[in-house]
Amino acid sequence: MKKSSKPQRPAKGAMPKDTSPAPAAEDLIDMDEAIRALKTTRPTFYRWLRGGKIKGMKVGRQWRFYRADIDRFLKGEEPRIDLAVDVTPLTDALRKKAAELGLKMGVPKSADADGRVVEAVDLIIWMGFFMRGSDIHLAPMLKAVGGEPIGTVRIRVDGVLQTISEFDMRLLRPLVERWKTMAACNLHETRLPQDGRILVKVSGRELDLRVSFVPSQLGEALTVRILDAGAVRLNFDATPFNPADKEKLRRHLQAPAGVILCVGPTGSGKTTTLYACLDLVNTPANKVMSVEDPVEYLIPNMVQIPVRPNVGLTFGMAIRSILRSDPDIILVGEIRDLETVNVAQQAALTGHLVLSTLHTAQAADALVRMVEMGAAPFIVADATRAIVAQRLVRVLCPKCKRPAEPSANLVAAAQQLALDGGLDWSRMERHFHEPVGCPECRNIGFRGRTVMAEVLEVTPEIGAALRRGTKAEELQSLAVRQGMTTLAADGVRRAAAGQTTLTEVLRVLGMK
Repeated sequence: MKKSSKPQRPAKGAMPKDTSPAPAAEDLIDMDEAIRALKTTRPTFYRWLRGGKIKGMKVGRQWRFYRADIDRFLKGEEPRIDLAVDVTPLTDALRKKAAELGLKMGVPKSADADGRVVEAVDLIIWMGFFMRGSDIHLAPMLKAVGGEPIGTVRIRVDGVLQTISEFDMRLLRPLVERWKTMAACNLHETRLPQDGRILVKVSGRELDLRVSFVPSQLGEALTVRILDAGAVRLNFDATPFNPADKEKLRRHLQAPAGVILCVGPTGSGKTTTLYACLDLVNTPANKVMSVEDPVEYLIPNMVQIPVRPNVGLTFGMAIRSILRSDPDIILVGEIRDLETVNVAQQAALTGHLVLSTLHTAQAADALVRMVEMGAAPFIVADATRAIVAQRLVRVLCPKCKRPAEPSANLVAAAQQLALDGGLDWSRMERHFHEPVGCPECRNIGFRGRTVMAEVLEVTPEIGAALRRGTKAEELQSLAVRQGMTTLAADGVRRAAAGQTTLTEVLRVLGMK
């Protein structure tokens, strides 16, 4: 069959075919020649290559470089970005989504292909900030079984993921490489996970972005945690605990020694609560030291130590070391193993106030978990003063919420949770509301989150029960009889006050 000589039109969304002459063979140089051209050392050159500052290609087991790319580096220009498809549809989609949400993006449009990749990443960062997102997710995935993979950009807002845009899979690699360049990660390592950090300024605010790259079956995926110190309330009096729980916590924080734990799943605000607790005790008269992984926010008047397991600096080793530095208060980012449990408890028993976190569902579970790790029950009982269990629940938008009576089934479930959790349902004021949606909340019906919590005080009775090997459920019931309001009951109380909905409380608690 005779082939047509008519030129083919490029597919929609594809970059026009490059008609410029291919680089001649003499334009390629080896690594030794590139090092001589840059007048540097081999280790430094490798560092530039891993960080994406110099672009190269592997031919067999040898590296080759275009002279033009070496010249770009000498001129202080960004490396070229190899693109198989136009980035403009993605940047246009991001700008359209921002306009729909009423966001004003301060990212200029770029005229060249390389600049449009930078523009796309900058737009994603700006959207994450202005949407009050906690993290950004960029990943390849299937929309349907047997379908073609696509790239997705999602942002978690108030604990719920929102899809921002989808893009051609051929854009995944250049986008990931841009993120890796910003995070000072190895562009050429795609088989192992990597972690990096990016400091950027958005609308005059300094953001600390913690980036995690993981290899998946379809390509690399990345997650960006957005840390905005200016948006975090580190004031104890401003913490949204109910007054009775806040007073309990205040009393224990003023004690000279003991362990105070904050428990809950990842993303429940535990670290923020501990930082707010430090606001009460971090005074010039106290020496406060912390061991964290990683250090999330820099706190004034405090010595903060990041753990480095790769060089042997674990939580346990760091705590033992700082005990020789005469601290009054110690913050331990997380209790993960028996070593950390034992060292933290010994610090408390020798006259230090220790604040830390643990991953358990309820407050009573934390006591049992430490014993299951191998800690002696009598030491856990003697060293631990209080445990705060918490979750973050979305708050109804004050501009558009309206009164609404929940279904009979929801009310019955709420009544049972309140009674089991230490509240008198008959005396509770009930002003239930429902979400509506308005421009203020971007038609979601919710805006922001608040905390629902329980504070368990380790009383002599609870300590004695723990020494006898009492199960977590019985410890929880004993704490309720002694005046504790459970996590679920606190959520019901907040829904009855019109702060959130019963459906939202049950969603966060994992109940149907």
